[in-house]
Amino acid sequence: MIAFATALMAAAGCTSSGEQSHDENKPVCGGKLRGDAFQTLAGDGGVVEDDVRKFSPTEWTAAGSCDLYGKEHAVHIDYLFHSDTLEKLDRYKSPGPGTVKTFKVGATTAYLERTKVRVAKGYIHQNRAWLAVPCAMPGDKTRDHAMLEIEVKEPPPARTLDDELNKAFVSALTLATDYLDGQVFKCADTPSAAASGTASPSPSGG
Repeated sequence: MIAFATALMAAAGCTSSGEQSHDENKPVCGGKLRGDAFQTLAGDGGVVEDDVRKFSPTEWTAAGSCDLYGKEHAVHIDYLFHSDTLEKLDRYKSPGPGTVKTFKVGATTAYLERTKVRVAKGYIHQNRAWLAVPCAMPGDKTRDHAMLEIEVKEPPPARTLDDELNKAFVSALTLATDYLDGQVFKCADTPSAAASGTASPSPSGG
């Protein structure tokens, strides 16, 4: 996601996952979310490490993130505010060249992408699911001038996007959005967390 920092609000969302029933209630990302999608994205054995950064809805910051590490793969959950005083927001309202799937999270269109990332030896692929929700910044009464972008991505090199990974990305982004948009920032109407689990209650101070 684009990196710029302006003083705003903080919080970030993640979830847990896995085919075993005991994984469905395993909290991750500071215990803010529960579910099974992230265990699936982390690969066999599920999430073994949870690294949280700027994951406090009581602080006013422009961005936050959380990393989940499995024995095979990793998952990065990111959120960031964008302002129309710093960039054009129209770019967040349509598919990009790497979009392989669009889906709805509440009233917002989300995108699953397979993008190219430049490394020393050339370009490799990265999988990411993201959306941008119109969201008023602190002190602003309208949502028209800013967006909250929420992203779930797999660091490159990316795996092939099969049906299982497609569903996991969709579910993980839905869970993260339900927490960040629906409970912390309250930007817009969002659905309850999908079949992969139920988000934890909204923390105080958000």
